[in-house]
Amino acid sequence: MKYYVTFQEFGPNGRPIDHPSASDFETDGLGMIPNVGDYVQLIAMSKPDAPQYSGRVKSRLFRYFNDETCGINIVVEDNKNDDWGAVIKE
Repeated sequence: MKYYVTFQEFGPNGRPIDHPSASDFETDGLGMIPNVGDYVQLIAMSKPDAPQYSGRVKSRLFRYFNDETCGINIVVEDNKNDDWGAVIKE
């Protein structure tokens, strides 16, 4: 099965923001798709105008279009109370 993974930032109005992410990808396997509760940081290295954001995965929506294609939408929410120093040491 082919998977198309897209990311959205959860906005301050309580809904995901409709802007494309430079981190969207497609894959033939589910290997590195973040789960709800995982922390992610989306950095647009090759597209400086693309949105960059980080936070915790709030939700995942799987849309099966047929027996060969699945679209996965991942919503990322920034929580000001999260302590990134406790998540990663750089």
